Order: sequence, then structure tokens, then C-alpha cells
Amino acid sequence: MFPVNILSGLAALYIIIRAILQIPAGWLLKIPLIILVMAAAMKFQLIHLIGGPQFFAPKVPGLLTAIAGVLYISVYILFFLLLIKDLIYLPCFLFGARFPQGYLNMTLTAIALSIGLLGLYNALKAPNVKEYHVKIKGLPEEAKGLRAAVVADIHADKITREKTVRKIVDLTLQAKPDVILIPGDFADGEAEEIGKELTPLKDLQAPLGVFAVSGNHEYYNGWPQWKKYLTSLGLPILENENKEIKEGLIIAGVPDTAANHFPGTSPDLDKALEGTVGKCVILLGHKPTWRPLAKEKNVALTVSGHTHGGMVWGLHKIVERFNCGAVSGLYYNDDGTAIFVTNGASLWNGFPTRLGIPAEIPILILE
Repeated sequence: MFPVNILSGLAALYIIIRAILQIPAGWLLKIPLIILVMAAAMKFQLIHLIGGPQFFAPKVPGLLTAIAGVLYISVYILFFLLLIKDLIYLPCFLFGARFPQGYLNMTLTAIALSIGLLGLYNALKAPNVKEYHVKIKGLPEEAKGLRAAVVADIHADKITREKTVRKIVDLTLQAKPDVILIPGDFADGEAEEIGKELTPLKDLQAPLGVFAVSGNHEYYNGWPQWKKYLTSLGLPILENENKEIKEGLIIAGVPDTAANHFPGTSPDLDKALEGTVGKCVILLGHKPTWRPLAKEKNVALTVSGHTHGGMVWGLHKIVERFNCGAVSGLYYNDDGTAIFVTNGASLWNGFPTRLGIPAEIPILILE
């Protein structure tokens, strides 16, 4: 998080210099505004300070987490708006022209906060159910037209509660999938506290089964407890193993790479693919970074989440660079194998926003 803290601090400093200090008012107004901007920029550290040792699952009210998230996002938006304004204003300044900027800065601040609130509103909305036609290398004839629902990145917590999870489950079942795939990040928090928010998942059913793998966030909060709880909901967790759901069509799963920090739980793609030679394999792996290794092993389709689609249009191009060129949607490799990365079904409390990249429950129609 250190590089992010540096960026947030620089953005806040720019706002203070170019907006707050320019306000034609006394320090009684400026000082509280400076404190507010710095607090918003350092929200991860402050939430962690008051919320306990679990960095990704602070024990603070969901409303406070949401407000802090909106302010944090607004700091970045305001920084870019001020930067654009200053770049436009620079030629005027160089030629001696001067314009009052107080009201303009106030307007830009209002715009930044409005966009931050809009991003939260979008993130809280029910996910879209969207169909994707996916050409699968070596797909058996009897599997053509099969409908696979992908439910990823639910991140149940103090914001995403049981009611939201119930809506996700209902939308998934209404799409009448043949199989349901869950590539991880079920929750943020401990199973004994947050588990109850995921109880609607016990109703997920499909003719060919429901299959899941762990995401990185499960390991931050006690994977053994989460595995036990998720299994009690009737969710089969694939840990370096596979299951044939139709003749010649295999669902395989590997734990998230965060498991490397826990003895005996490391992902092992070779083990997950045992007995699959000559068959069509769909691999569940939480992160898109499985893409090159899956291609090397001739995995027909990899299904991942983790990226949330980048969450903000434009930002997704940066997220893409850290995920083997796959951030949202369907990507084909040069050998005909493919990877599908879902935007996720919900939000993450660390960055609770969606701007131009909605949450989704993809229905993959295999061809």
C-alpha cells in the first residue's frame, strides 16, 4: 500500500495548495478543510487505526466505510480536475492574465464529490446479467450451448449484506444456468462474523453442479474457517482437483496464489489437471495471472475474477497491465485457448466505486 499512500498524499497536497489555500477566507475554515482532505487521502491508515488489525476487513460500521470511500475517491477526482484546470489556465498566467478561481474551485469540488457519490451508487446497484458467447477449443458436441453462470467477488462485509447476496443468488438462478462457477473472494472478515451474510449461497443449484475456488481475500481472514463454512453451505471447493461434468468436459480449480503463504495449500495446476489429457478443461482460478500457465497447459478456458473490471473506465487500462493483459471480458490466445474475466458481482469496501464498468453476473454460452 506504500506507493498508493504516496500518490494519495501528493494528490491531497496539490488540492491544499491549488484549492484550499486559494480560498478567500480565514484559517478557521482552511484548517478544518486541510484536515478533512488529508484524512480522506489517508483513509486506509485511519480506518485500519480505528478498525483493528484486519486491514481488508476493519471492524467499523459499513456507513463509515462507505463515506470514507467516497471521500477518498473524490480526492483523486478533484486532483485530476484541478490539474486539468491549471493546465488550461497556465498559458493565461504566463501572458499576465489573472482570473479569480475561488468559485471555479468550489464548483470542481462539488463535481468531484458528485462523481464519488455516483460511483458508490453504481457499485451498490444490483449486477447486470449479461450473456457472452464463448468459442471453446475442443468443446465436446454434447456440451455445445451449455450455459455457465459466473458469480465472483461478492465481498460480503458490513456494506454487502445478506439482502444483496440474496439478490445476486436470485438473479443467477433466474438465468437458468447449467453450471455455476464461483472464482473466489466471497467475503471480507472472519467467517464467524460475516458468514451469515452469505447464507443465500446455499440456494445456488444447477443441473451440472456448482463449483468454487478460493480468492485472495479468504486467506486474509482465516481460510480453514471459511472453507469449512462455505462447504457447510453446499459449495464444492476445488483445491487442485477437477470434476467431469459432461463426457469430455472438465471443471478444474486451483486455490488463489495467496495460498502460497499457508503450508499445504499452495496452488498446483499440474495436480488440478491430472487425468484431463485429451479432454476440454475449464479452469477456475481467481486471478487472471493464470493466463500464461493455463495456455501452456492447453486449458481451453480459464475463468477468473479479482480485477472488478478495473472499476473505473480508464483505470482499467492500468489494472490490465498487472493481470497479463486481461481485466474484463473475453480474451483469446493465439492458440485458440481463452480466458474470461468477470467484472464481479459486487463491490470491494476498499474502493467502493464503479464508473463505466458495472457489476455483472456473466452467463457464458459455450460454442
